[in-house]
Amino acid sequence: MLKSENISILIGFVVWLGFSLLSFPESTFNLTYVQILILAAPLWLIPLTWQLLDTPEWIDYLGVPTSVILAIAFYLTPSFWAAALSLPWLLITTVLAVQKLKDWRISKSVEIHHLCQLAAYLFLPIGAAWAFADRLGFRPLDFDGTIVLLTVAHFHYAGFLLPTIAAFALKNITTKWSGLIGWSVILGIPLVATGITTTHLDLPAWIEIVAVAVMVLGGFTTGLLHCRLGWENRATSYGKLWFIAGLALMIGMALAFCYGWRHVYLIPALSIPWMYAVHGTLNAIGFALPAVWGWYNYSFSNRI
Repeated sequence: MLKSENISILIGFVVWLGFSLLSFPESTFNLTYVQILILAAPLWLIPLTWQLLDTPEWIDYLGVPTSVILAIAFYLTPSFWAAALSLPWLLITTVLAVQKLKDWRISKSVEIHHLCQLAAYLFLPIGAAWAFADRLGFRPLDFDGTIVLLTVAHFHYAGFLLPTIAAFALKNITTKWSGLIGWSVILGIPLVATGITTTHLDLPAWIEIVAVAVMVLGGFTTGLLHCRLGWENRATSYGKLWFIAGLALMIGMALAFCYGWRHVYLIPALSIPWMYAVHGTLNAIGFALPAVWGWYNYSFSNRI
């Protein structure tokens, strides 16, 4: 018999599939495709990771229902009502972040995998807040609507899923570079957001270049860790999934590095639509999906 939390995730997946079928655009260069990738995170990828983490019991009952309401918000055009429907997801991610911060203030653990996971919890409500802005039609700092939507994606995938998955790997593999990898992941996420903002405000381009370099270092090395773990466990299903995830993440980070350096050397093919269609797909379907599913399978025979 399926557990209640598994039923919730199944419902979330079905809702995501329905949204995808109803909304799938003619081209992946359409922003609706970005919405489809974004909703995969709150509807089933993030809830799957919550089952592997020490999350409060209430998240099993409220996580997916609030993300289903968020999906309805994305199905509507930006408006007051669409924004209102995005608020429950913002509320529960904020409450969870505050609770995890309180827990950390008690434990005061400085182990890098604990810090990565704490950062993930703190970044998630930022993504939810930008989702609220997108559904309201609000453009902070006069950003283009495309950037607002991509920021939603950034803080759900790079903000929550990447440090969470990195934390799993760092807890299960010993390397002298663990601190560098973990801190690059943690710092790279807000640095990239800062770099994009400074570029938007016509500040020096090197700020974004450095920010992207830090983010790429963390992401690329996390990919390497998964390739190593995948190769060491290649006889298992989760080992194969880790290896696929690691390769996809490294390719995605290489593309991000090339795009970040556009101020120095422009590659015309790497436009924003091309990046969210290819880089976004690599991160969501190529990396996050097999990585989360791999760690989920691994958890049945080993304790993370």
